[in-house]
Amino acid sequence: MKILQVSHRVPYPLNEGGTIGIYNYTRGFYEAGHKVTLVCLNGIKHGIYNDEAYSELKKYSDVFIFDIDTNVKPIPAFLNLFTKQSYNAIRFYNRNFERFLHNLLTSNSYDIIQVEGTFVAMYYDVLRKYSKAPIILRQHNVEYQIWQRLAVNETNPLKKWYLNLLSKRLYQFEKECVNKFDAVVPVTPDDGELFKKMGCNKPIFVSPAGIDINHWQPSTIENPFHIFHLGSLEWMPNREAVIWFLKEVWPLIIGINKRFHLFIAGKNMPDFMKQMKYENVIMVGEVKDGAKFVSDKAITVVPLLSGSGIRLKILEAMAASKLVISTTIGAQGIDYENGKNILIADKPEEFAAVFKQIDLDANHYSTVSKNGYELIKSHYSNDAVIQRLLNFYKTLTS
Repeated sequence: MKILQVSHRVPYPLNEGGTIGIYNYTRGFYEAGHKVTLVCLNGIKHGIYNDEAYSELKKYSDVFIFDIDTNVKPIPAFLNLFTKQSYNAIRFYNRNFERFLHNLLTSNSYDIIQVEGTFVAMYYDVLRKYSKAPIILRQHNVEYQIWQRLAVNETNPLKKWYLNLLSKRLYQFEKECVNKFDAVVPVTPDDGELFKKMGCNKPIFVSPAGIDINHWQPSTIENPFHIFHLGSLEWMPNREAVIWFLKEVWPLIIGINKRFHLFIAGKNMPDFMKQMKYENVIMVGEVKDGAKFVSDKAITVVPLLSGSGIRLKILEAMAASKLVISTTIGAQGIDYENGKNILIADKPEEFAAVFKQIDLDANHYSTVSKNGYELIKSHYSNDAVIQRLLNFYKTLTS
């Protein structure tokens, strides 16, 4: 098949879950024998170097990168309050990019068009006007739910009001989008159910992010008391999670045993986080190779309190045979069994109870780590994920 991917971001470098997820689909389609064209917006916020991205992405696709300014600007954001539009979404609209899609579609034909998420869903009309191919909305998250959960956890009344406003407008935007497309591909069953509740009556096919099991592999653990958190720190739910964990949970863990050390890594760590001082906490910042960073550590914590979609970093940690300790929200969408292939902790004392057991016996949860690795091999390898999705696409084109 000839597949067109339209993305709101450049899926390279591979330094956060969203970009890795898109990249793995591009590469997976190519390796399955299909011809891929990747068209992506390049927001100033993400600071992608085009030459570097082209060099990597052109291995698997015909790639077009279109620069756009998606940064939040105070005056437009304020004026948007007096409209009914979603400011989160309209920042990604660009008339020149729309013209580019028009020209691309009038000179090329495709069998499938995969739109990568809510923020490029607004280009549906031009895609539909100039192509007869099935157009699929691949939803990385239920975007409104992220902001809704952030609002619930916010204590500042003005911020809570604004987060609720963003959530309501995103809900309306997503509700209007889902039934335009020929099918919706969420990454988790939970997200699929939310789209049904929003009124989606189009086919829904759940397809999680795939893991490159050749890159993420079990490794020798040098210190069983070394813990890590790896995730983009420009994403608000990750920042919220890390701050909560440091304030509410870490004092309990360090009180159990001072052998525990926590390494926090991720893209675009804010300056105020770099300056945080907690005993035995190392603020690493961005790392070039996540697999190398986690290789000598034993445990990952994913203390998310908000968010949506699937946490690729959990799947990667499982592929590296690390013990994963996550909140229920952090682990949502993953086909896990608590106590078998992951440990769920939602309250500080629940995290502490796990670490007390680790302090008594560092190998107590070794079977959980091994079972996590087996789960990835059987359900989440990129080859298996891609093949299931392609089989679904064939039903739409036959």
